[in-house]
Amino acid sequence: MIQAKYKERLGETAADQKWFFEQITDELNAWIDPKKKRHHHKPDYLILVTNVRLTGVSQTGGLDRLDEMFSYYRELEKKQPDGTLRKTGMPDFRDYHVWHAEYLDRLLEAHAGIRRSYADLILPGDILSRLLGQVEENDARIAHAWIGHVASALKTDTTVELGESGDSTNSPLSLAEVAVDLPASSVAGSRKTSPVLRALVERGDQVLSPAQRPAAKDRMVVLGGPGSGKSTISRLLCQLYRVPLLENSAAGRITVQTAERANRIRTSFEAAGLPGPTLHRLPVRVVLSKFADLVSTDNDLTLLQHIVSLINHRASDPITVPEAKRLLNAWPLLVVLDGMDEVAAAITREEVSARITHFLTEMAALGADVFTVCTSRPIGFDRDPDIDYEELHLASLTPTDAMHYAARLLACRFADNLDRQEQVLERLTTASRSEDTARLMTSPLQVTILSLLLEQRRQAPASRYALFKNYYDIIYARECSKPEGIGDVLEMYRSQFDQLHEQCGLAIHARAERGGAAESILPVDELENIARGILETEGHHESQQETLIEKILHLARQRLVLLVARGDGLAFEVRSLTEFFAARCLMTKEDAADKLELMVPSAHWRHTWLLAAGYIFSERHWLRDTVLNRLNTVDNRDAVNRLVMPGAVLAIDALQDGFAANTPRFEQELAQAAMRLVKGPIGSHISRLADALAPFMDRSDNIRRSVWLEVEALLADQSPGATRAFLTGLGTTEFDAIAARATNRLVEYSERNSTSSTDEASTDASAITTLRGQLIELGFTDFLPAISIRADLDFLEAVVRQSINDGPADRAVGKARELIIEGVRDNYRLRSRIRARLAEAIAHDYIGHHLI
Repeated sequence: MIQAKYKERLGETAADQKWFFEQITDELNAWIDPKKKRHHHKPDYLILVTNVRLTGVSQTGGLDRLDEMFSYYRELEKKQPDGTLRKTGMPDFRDYHVWHAEYLDRLLEAHAGIRRSYADLILPGDILSRLLGQVEENDARIAHAWIGHVASALKTDTTVELGESGDSTNSPLSLAEVAVDLPASSVAGSRKTSPVLRALVERGDQVLSPAQRPAAKDRMVVLGGPGSGKSTISRLLCQLYRVPLLENSAAGRITVQTAERANRIRTSFEAAGLPGPTLHRLPVRVVLSKFADLVSTDNDLTLLQHIVSLINHRASDPITVPEAKRLLNAWPLLVVLDGMDEVAAAITREEVSARITHFLTEMAALGADVFTVCTSRPIGFDRDPDIDYEELHLASLTPTDAMHYAARLLACRFADNLDRQEQVLERLTTASRSEDTARLMTSPLQVTILSLLLEQRRQAPASRYALFKNYYDIIYARECSKPEGIGDVLEMYRSQFDQLHEQCGLAIHARAERGGAAESILPVDELENIARGILETEGHHESQQETLIEKILHLARQRLVLLVARGDGLAFEVRSLTEFFAARCLMTKEDAADKLELMVPSAHWRHTWLLAAGYIFSERHWLRDTVLNRLNTVDNRDAVNRLVMPGAVLAIDALQDGFAANTPRFEQELAQAAMRLVKGPIGSHISRLADALAPFMDRSDNIRRSVWLEVEALLADQSPGATRAFLTGLGTTEFDAIAARATNRLVEYSERNSTSSTDEASTDASAITTLRGQLIELGFTDFLPAISIRADLDFLEAVVRQSINDGPADRAVGKARELIIEGVRDNYRLRSRIRARLAEAIAHDYIGHHLI
């Protein structure tokens, strides 16, 4: 057994040794106490590691005293009622060794590699002194350059997205003052959660250099839905690492203002209970949409080169890649890769993943200690086996979590108005207690918007679509109250500005689907073209058009309601607003139903579809049946969709979105649509279906009845499909009655049916070989492996992963999909594998050109 006894604050030797011996005495007493569980797990050998100094003075020194203590406990006896003595200590204890402070010093002197890997944890002095002490004197400028980047980034990451939408003066909100740690779990949907920032910092506190053979992974991905706080988490994580590098310990190397800013942020973080790192990694945050744009125009750009360019931004004495490598060989690094899902184009996303893989390989060869954290929406995230992230899934906020965040948000917004704080907090509390509105408080973005709405109104809206619509209305009304030249123009031309927001939202989101435009910025000249098109359609005179366009462009340089200046163009502050306006734009047209159908399989347009359906259920009631009908139409369109059933998959998201929550018939029909998945192959989507339907079955008699009827019908027809996997999933839910019934029904069916229709069919080598030849004829030669059944199966998977990108190869990709589906028709397990790959592929098929 190895035990560490670390004294946080060392003092005089006698006092330190007194503390150490008290700790050891407590341990030994616990081992010999028969009432303690540890009594049955006494060690044979013990290594004690401590930062306390133990002297070697004969008899009175710490080492001799420790030897006497172990001898005492080894020989300890107790007199029994019959007068005999029985050993009650640790008679079987064999030996121990103590690694005290001086001994550890000698070990570190003899092992330079370990000393270097743990330099930040073991060297004295402030953080920067330790950092500078690990690089050669002529390389100190490299460390200084990195610290300069850290100081600059600390300042640019201090405000909250949507912060400028908070009050009449557009004053930003402090990120540190509203910061909270969000719940996350290692398994999606699990109710066993822990704070995500704490989990990331605890992982970052471990030395992750491959040379030290770490037990934990050096790469993690944070997955969360729209508005769940992924990007905010990425910014907060970097701030948690920047602050210790820049506060008081850096005096003399940074400006007084930077040190004060770092101290203020640290104070806010401590008040929020956020964790602080022990291992002070150099942080760098990479926005993957920007990196993807650069990759699409530069075939040779590496991730490390991009990171170095971020460090060199506005630097007078830029560093080189070889110089950066020397620093990373001496000090640990944190790389945060934000927004993998925002790299929408399949080809670009593969390139970005390949360069991340190359970066990790390069860092491993260097022996660098690099902790990599990625963020993404689950839909749009491809699990790359060459990277193999450990996953953390952001959980929905509980009412308690939501109110904790709301309290910090309102304390920041109304720091000098306690009455206003209490009023809005009371309204939010009321909303959190209602089932209809509590589902609109499951993400930080929703709570932020809802708190703003409840400053102006007493009750919360009923759907997520209504949440965004009301937010837009309130911000628009606020902008209309601004001085003449702004407010009067917005008020007079509300219809035109509504159309402008909608068409800009669609244009921006469509651009984001394409490689090279992933940053979602609309150029000013395109804004002008959209505005001119709206005015021309409505018959405005040319002179009036020019006057209005001039005013629009003037407003765009500041803030055009929810459009804000970004880079060389305009954008919405958060992606969810872009999708909201894109949805409104698509649903106001006569072909709204056709647009809905086109979006069904797409990961990039998934949230837009949900908001569009919410718009229909809120404002275009006559199209509600069409929403359900088109989900069914998509699933029967062709062989690919009949296997993947993207409409049924989307029905799960539609149920969880809640736009049909107040229409029981449509909610039940969505559940029935989702149940179509059970007729197909098994896969992770079946577990997700069970997890999603269980709470609806628990609270709705109609949904529960229709689900069980469908299950019984499938079992009675002797075509169970994935029914057993579905029952297994229901059997693990937290709803006891549902879990018990599912488990019992599964047992009954298994006892009556000893054989399985899903047993692995033998792979027909000749059929696979024929299929391989057909695919080669279509031009798929880039993935050719060595000839073997195993290699041919890998070849099929590589081909089926290809997405349609509005290019010359699209026809061949479509034909290849049909051939592969037909070729694996009689092999159930292979169909399941192919279905999973096809689901990923069609989710990334490019459809933007059909929507514009």
